[in-house]
Amino acid sequence: MGELGLAYSLLLVLSSAFFGGFLAKKARLPLILGYVFTGIVFGVFVTAGVRGKEDLATLSEIGVALLLFSLGIEFSFSRLSRVKEIAFWGGVIQILSCILLGILIFPQLGFDFYSSLFLASSFSLSSTAVVTKILSERGELDSLSGEIMIGWLLIQDLAVLPMLLILPKIAILETLPLWQIPLILIKVFFSLFLVFFAGRLLVPRLLNLISLANSREILLIGVVSLCLLAAFGTYALGLSFALGAFLAGLIISESSQNHAVFQEIRPLRDLFAIVFFVGLGMMVNLPFLFSHLDKILLLSLIVILVKFLVIFPLVLYLGYHPKTAFLTAMGLLQVGEFSFLLSRVGVSHGLISFDVYSYILVVALLTITLTPFFINFSPRIYFFLKKICMNRFPKIYSLLFRGFDYKEEKEELPFCDHVVICGFGRVGSWLGRACQMAKIPFVVVDFNQKVISELEKKGIPVVYGDPADLEVLDFAQVDKAKIVVVAIPDRHTQTLVIGNAQTLNPKIKIICRSHFEEDQAKLKALGAEMVIMPEFEASLSIVHRILQNFGMDKEGVSGKIKRLRLEHGMG
Repeated sequence: MGELGLAYSLLLVLSSAFFGGFLAKKARLPLILGYVFTGIVFGVFVTAGVRGKEDLATLSEIGVALLLFSLGIEFSFSRLSRVKEIAFWGGVIQILSCILLGILIFPQLGFDFYSSLFLASSFSLSSTAVVTKILSERGELDSLSGEIMIGWLLIQDLAVLPMLLILPKIAILETLPLWQIPLILIKVFFSLFLVFFAGRLLVPRLLNLISLANSREILLIGVVSLCLLAAFGTYALGLSFALGAFLAGLIISESSQNHAVFQEIRPLRDLFAIVFFVGLGMMVNLPFLFSHLDKILLLSLIVILVKFLVIFPLVLYLGYHPKTAFLTAMGLLQVGEFSFLLSRVGVSHGLISFDVYSYILVVALLTITLTPFFINFSPRIYFFLKKICMNRFPKIYSLLFRGFDYKEEKEELPFCDHVVICGFGRVGSWLGRACQMAKIPFVVVDFNQKVISELEKKGIPVVYGDPADLEVLDFAQVDKAKIVVVAIPDRHTQTLVIGNAQTLNPKIKIICRSHFEEDQAKLKALGAEMVIMPEFEASLSIVHRILQNFGMDKEGVSGKIKRLRLEHGMG
């Protein structure tokens, strides 16, 4: 290939991404799975020359940097503040627990201390990119479990910083006096602080100057240059190349130009993120995979079980409902993209072998591949396990499930012809406010303890429990209610609420929220009288204002809106 080696590598990666993404889309699977699998298949045809591998590694490194740069820009301290307690304490305790358990378990499988430490540290992290993408596709970023997962993942992302600082120093700790170890850490943290502080002073001014040019091309060039400059800056300090990109994103996230920057960088980010995922697949060593398949499967099983057994009880202990704990745990079972950074650091410093690096790579890819299935089927698995406990293990059911729902000693709610609001998030809260203004009696059913506590302080009738539970709906007097509103985005929960509400009251009117057009007919067939799509209603509101501004009378506007509803199947 010669001087066209880079072009050949890029052509191969993009070809793999196209075919993989196309097939995954046709099969209604997450695109990431298509990218990874075709990367593995096409990787067989990658040139065995060193130049081809170097090009692929370079493209993947840039992909990671831009991916983490965009994640830094999207970093939301306000979102983190809503679940800050469980995100911080949960994230920190989970990481330390997984590392400790890994150090105890992995030596039993033949790994030395340093390998076990890197395996445990890498496996303690989950994938922000993968989980965020899947939750976004499912419309569940704003659900309680979704917010907890995102906050938890942000804490994990930040935990990578001390890991990248401490792990490379492990090899020299034995030969250093103990009093020098804190000095080394302070020196590194101080250098990092200077970089971050200088960025906070210089970057906003630099962005203001770039914005004055009033050119999208110049803004894009300036932002990408800034990203790579920060990446090379941390690399020069002996830290990760991608770490600097993430810090640059964090700095820009606090600037007034963050939305414009993200808008410009997103297409480039998506392109290189695809390169990253396909490149991971191509770097899988198939002979190693097949010759060590039993150990890879065992490691993957250990990772999944340990993470679940740490996260599930931890979320329960922090005061959340079993369903929230289960959905959160199922969403965080995979090994994240930061594990590749940690393992590369271990290889470059000679702390781990290339075989250990390969174990981390393959286990991460396997668990990432399983993640869409874990998240998509977690509600069904939860209700399946709940049913088994109810039928065969009544003590566990009473302690773990029923004990977290409403209290049986409460008197029956004195309601009739009322509205039952299932889920009190953004949609449910505005509906509740409207009912208050119209003096319509209503009851809220939710399993977010903080929401329940706030509503109880305001004197609003609430039932703490899973709205999909028949007994919880019965306690909310659905059999005497006039309307049930399903304001929960989870598809499986929606179907259960509709079915249980009709069991209690066949004449009940059910209004359901949905983000997906393909679910509209299904939900109506199950018994929902009306399916409301927030995005569609928002478009109708915009259409209404546009037609009014063009001078159309009320009857004309009403006619056009009615026609759009009929075309959408909502007439």
